[in-house]
Amino acid sequence: MGRLHGGRVVLVVLFWLALVQAAGAIDVHRPLAQLHHTAWRVQDGAPGQITALAQTTDGYLWLATQIGLYRFDGVQFERYEPPAGEALPATSVSALHASPDGGLWVGFRYGAVSRIDGSRLSHYGQAQGLPSGTVFSFARDADGRLWAATFTGLVYLQGGRWHALGPRWRYPGRQARTVFVDAEGTLWVASEQGVAYLPRGGTQFQRVQARVGRISQIAQGPDGAIWIAEADGAVRALPVPGRPTPARTLPLASAGLLFDRDGALWATTLGDGLYRWTGEAASPFEGFRQREGLTSDYALPLLEDREGTLWIGSSRGLDRFRHANVVLAPLPDGAHDFAIVAEEGAAVLVGSRNRPLLRLKGGRQETLPLAPPLTAAYRDPTGRVWLGGPKGIWTLHDGTLAPGVPLPVSRYSGVQAITRTSDGSVWVSLNTPGLHRLQDGRWTHLRDLPGTREGSSPLTLLPGADGRVWMGFAHNQIASMREGRLQVFGLPQGLDVGNVSALQQGRAGLWIGGERGLARMRGDRIQTLRAQADSPFRGISGIVETANGDLWLNGARGIVRIPAASIEAVFAGTSAAAYDLFDFLDGLPGVPAQFRPIPTALQAGDGRLWFATTSGVVMIDPDRIQRNPLPPPVSIHSLSVDGRPHRLEAGPLRLPAGARNLQIGYAALSLAIPERVRFRYRLEGYDQEWQEAGTRRVAYYTNPGPGDYVFRVLAANNDGVWNETGARIAFSIAPRYYQTTWFAASCVTAATALLWVAYLLRLRRVSRQIHDRLQERHRERERIARELHDTLLQSVQGLILRFHAVARSLGPGAPARDALDAVLERADDVMVEARDRVLDLRATARGGCLADMFARMAAELEAGPELSIRVSEEGNRMPIDPIVQDELLQIGREAMLNACRHARARHIGIAIEQNAAYLAVSVHDDGRGIDPDVLDRGGREGHWGLAGMRERAARIGARLDIASGPGEGTRVEVQVPAAVAYRPRTAWWRRRMGRHRA
Repeated sequence: MGRLHGGRVVLVVLFWLALVQAAGAIDVHRPLAQLHHTAWRVQDGAPGQITALAQTTDGYLWLATQIGLYRFDGVQFERYEPPAGEALPATSVSALHASPDGGLWVGFRYGAVSRIDGSRLSHYGQAQGLPSGTVFSFARDADGRLWAATFTGLVYLQGGRWHALGPRWRYPGRQARTVFVDAEGTLWVASEQGVAYLPRGGTQFQRVQARVGRISQIAQGPDGAIWIAEADGAVRALPVPGRPTPARTLPLASAGLLFDRDGALWATTLGDGLYRWTGEAASPFEGFRQREGLTSDYALPLLEDREGTLWIGSSRGLDRFRHANVVLAPLPDGAHDFAIVAEEGAAVLVGSRNRPLLRLKGGRQETLPLAPPLTAAYRDPTGRVWLGGPKGIWTLHDGTLAPGVPLPVSRYSGVQAITRTSDGSVWVSLNTPGLHRLQDGRWTHLRDLPGTREGSSPLTLLPGADGRVWMGFAHNQIASMREGRLQVFGLPQGLDVGNVSALQQGRAGLWIGGERGLARMRGDRIQTLRAQADSPFRGISGIVETANGDLWLNGARGIVRIPAASIEAVFAGTSAAAYDLFDFLDGLPGVPAQFRPIPTALQAGDGRLWFATTSGVVMIDPDRIQRNPLPPPVSIHSLSVDGRPHRLEAGPLRLPAGARNLQIGYAALSLAIPERVRFRYRLEGYDQEWQEAGTRRVAYYTNPGPGDYVFRVLAANNDGVWNETGARIAFSIAPRYYQTTWFAASCVTAATALLWVAYLLRLRRVSRQIHDRLQERHRERERIARELHDTLLQSVQGLILRFHAVARSLGPGAPARDALDAVLERADDVMVEARDRVLDLRATARGGCLADMFARMAAELEAGPELSIRVSEEGNRMPIDPIVQDELLQIGREAMLNACRHARARHIGIAIEQNAAYLAVSVHDDGRGIDPDVLDRGGREGHWGLAGMRERAARIGARLDIASGPGEGTRVEVQVPAAVAYRPRTAWWRRRMGRHRA
């Protein structure tokens, strides 16, 4: 092959740097035990005997097994089901390869290849040039050509067919056990005769002159070295001229080989577990076996995913290793309830209830000669460490442990808290109870502090910068003491954290932590953060404020980091309140102590943070917290309607009518911490706002109704990086017949028809009522006329006749004869006028049609050339009800008189319109008009013309409109419905109405 040129070395280095920068990586300086390990075993639902792993571009992890193909979204294992009507060529899967275009190549144990592209499935066999025999592995070269190592040789895919290598390729051997493409584009292959390589662009293989066993994997290190894993030998570097050959060897049979983004070598073995080598010449291979938690010591494939997480497939399940921001300290088995304190530099002392005192430094632990139990630890400003337990108080300074000082009580007592003030006094809180002060070798018992609960002891102590001693008590109290004076703070001052279990002096005041939340004290003012029952700000027993102002809390739900910029927002409870939570998903064991030993958080001299729980001690380096910058791919994988699944197709789905219960399953493929992946979704056409789903991976909809919908889902990874594009699926729900537009239109039409019929019936009823009233009025007028004729007129006529007899008896020359004749002549005129009025009451509108009567009325009013009255008529004449005609005449007469007398009009127009719908009479003039105020009031005071017109219109069910304005004339229009205006129940009327309806 020749020597490896300097440019090629640069290419390899750049290749590894690109991988490291793509996402997080596993810290090579941490032992495997300090990485976060998760195991899914067969009893957890994972498949067994995993033979290959691959991650497709959609983020799914695919698992090849001897019993089928599976995929994993970080939460659930799902067996791959081919599209309807299709099947995989075989059950036993031996090789997987994720294509850059999103497809997945699947190789089978008995000589076949399939390609999965979403819902499409393609197969390749002997008809497509693929030889029979097991497909061991795939590789894609730098030119995009796909190679497959099979039991019967090496083949490549071109033009939709597989091609075997002819003699011109000079390929050594009949088999191909594995194939690999390095960072330079060189193709490496292992056969039964050894290892050969094909340079990029080359057409002939070159053999590597080295003895090898049955090679199962080939890999390339960050220095360009080629490594092999032998199923019957060892994991070692292949001696290739021009390439480095590290001397490190793992003398175990292996089937899996991988270099991660940090350049560490990972290898699985066939019965001895998992091993890792950091790449440093002096470092050994570090093992991790079933006894440490691996699913099985018989492990095969290895895969590093897009987020830098490492996956191992074994005979009994699936394992995952990932970076952990929370590092578990190596402590003796069975130890619990830890008291922690920082020494000088990076060292941390750890005491417990049942194990000797330990010093942790540089990843190593040292046992110190101090027996348990230890329940309190404190480091004073001089660097001296104070340790307390039921057996006394000890000090540790400059590595020297001083003899203990007995407690000032005779019976067994636990040490709750220790502190030391600037005057050299040591303050100790005991659970006997009592607060004691040690000064100059003498103990003083401070009994029943005024303002505190009787018999209480401080849960925590803190020295103040001004010489005060701060004390935190149960039942929501803190107190400060200086020079013997005690000041107590509680609920009246704003403190509401329950039992006070943590005190810490900050730059802006005093931090107070307790069972119900967090508070801060500035001067004498206390502000409490109100925390809900499931809030991470509850159960706080450790507080650290770092130099940059960040606040770290050790609480009941985990370790909380509040950035300095978010502290005010957290206390205000606004949406900008950002914080980080580190819990069991990050490797935090147990919960922090709430009573003793406390405090449970500290910062060591190297800036690292240490936190104690009831089950362990962990470390977080705030300068090396790893974030996940990759937004998770989002997919929608299932849709079921009323319990019946529907296959997701490329186009819009058409769901059946009457769909009531929809379940849409979705996933976000962030495999590092899938338990922290959060979702929000929206069904366009149904939801008005985005729905926050938390970690739930199914959306439920009940009875959405017919229509077109688009379901969209977004997701955020474990560090809150959102995929704003997400995934979408369109579908429509067919309507039932009663949900269609035509059915709704039919219902509207039917309802309108019913309303119209009801309106007509109502109109007929109202018309009948008006007619009945008119007939009643007509009968009343006839009765009055009859009474007048039969009584008054007859009596008056008798009197006139008597007077005529008297006049004749006087004789022609009598003095009173002429006067009496004149009176009798006037009486005859009155009698004629009375008869005319009675006749009017009996026979209304006897003078002809309405237009003729208005014409006669106009002729009577025209007194000179300065006034003209014009009567017009439109439509066919129809018989008008006499009472309606009388009322219309009186309304028109009043309008004409008003125009003549008050408006001084010169032209008056009378328009009569008759049709099958209504009868209308309009009187308009060009006079001065009516004042708007008069029109609004309904007439002038003492004048009843306008009011009378309205009353007459109301009596016959007519609508009266009067429009006028100063100098604009007046228009009076009265409109009577046809059912009231015309005479009903006549043959003429029926014919007329029939023509109108037609």
